[in-house]
Amino acid sequence: MIQWITGQLGTSAWDSAHTLSGFHLVDVRELVDKRGNAIDSIRAKISEAVDHLRNGEKVVICCDYGISRSNSIAAGALAVYEGIGMDEAIRRVLAATGENSIKLDVLGAVRQAVESSDQRKNESHSILVTGASGFIGSSIVKKLHEQGQLVLAPSRDEIDLSKDALKLDILMKQRHVTKIVHFASPRIYTTNEALGLMLLMLKNVLDVCIQNESKFFYLSSWEIYSGYKAQRLLADETLLARPGGTYGQAKFLSEMLIRHFIQFYGMECTILRSGPVYGVQSDRPRFIWNFLSKARNDKEIVTHQYLNGFPVLDLLHIDDLQAAILDALKNGSVGEFNIGNGTGISTAEVARLLVEKTGSHSNIRHQQIEDYTSNIVMDYARANRVLGWRPAISISQGLDQLIQAEHSETR
Repeated sequence: MIQWITGQLGTSAWDSAHTLSGFHLVDVRELVDKRGNAIDSIRAKISEAVDHLRNGEKVVICCDYGISRSNSIAAGALAVYEGIGMDEAIRRVLAATGENSIKLDVLGAVRQAVESSDQRKNESHSILVTGASGFIGSSIVKKLHEQGQLVLAPSRDEIDLSKDALKLDILMKQRHVTKIVHFASPRIYTTNEALGLMLLMLKNVLDVCIQNESKFFYLSSWEIYSGYKAQRLLADETLLARPGGTYGQAKFLSEMLIRHFIQFYGMECTILRSGPVYGVQSDRPRFIWNFLSKARNDKEIVTHQYLNGFPVLDLLHIDDLQAAILDALKNGSVGEFNIGNGTGISTAEVARLLVEKTGSHSNIRHQQIEDYTSNIVMDYARANRVLGWRPAISISQGLDQLIQAEHSETR
């Protein structure tokens, strides 16, 4: 079946078109559907198509499946024939064919063949933030705007990272994006399905980073260590990952994929592994708000006691995480950085502090759980040494903020 982009130009799989007549067929099957195509070979295919279009003929460009090579060459031919930009040509090809699977490696080579070096030159240094509608993403975008940074924050409706890699690539080229900060993840992120979707979204973003030679910043998690069962474990960057649940496994696999891109493509990347993040604008970790609500109402607070003690969390205030990310963006150092308070606090101690700070009469009861828990504290020494970052807000100060915010909402 021929997919007509204009009245004269179409694409098709070879088997569907090579026995038909009424048009000139441009065979691009000798091009590879990945990196490595010679620019002169691509220019020759585009010129062949354009010459016949200018002679008033219909042209159909064919590859094995009519998806990637044919549509890439068609976009280049359309750009040259109509004198339009590659971005507009790609949009028209996508709209006409409905294809979203054009390989960025092929399309990048076509763009190089069609556009002049001046057109491809970066003139600004925009930062693109994925997942900008979330608690962490929105706070980072706000801070970057306050600093006068050029920031792009496409919504999920504008660009679906699970399938819109081409749209992301076009946007990055239009706005000359040099850095991507990746927060986006599935809304429900603890299922096996979410694990696969998280990796798909990440792979699309990484592919686009390679095409645009953009630096990549990734927010990982303490949960890559959540399989350890110590009473209290100080985790630095040399500690081997041992994820426990699905979310930790997803973050672990994401880091593995990123390392592959670093090693194979030479991509520049900074990974920040954060402890559990909390703040006034977030409902997580939920146990804090649950404890606070019960303390306000003098109700019994139940904490859990595992075989290896009370759960210990290295709670990190959102303002401290913001500072770490901004320091990383400014510093430009690559590698992995563990981010946390470096102390850790048990859930039982959080309950005690909330009861004390609110003047509550709540009883705190410890319920025994016949299992082990991960008690991870993040060693931020490398972040302090390389980025100049250290946490500024103690858990006591952070809880005071939450209490004040909750009090204001209930007045």
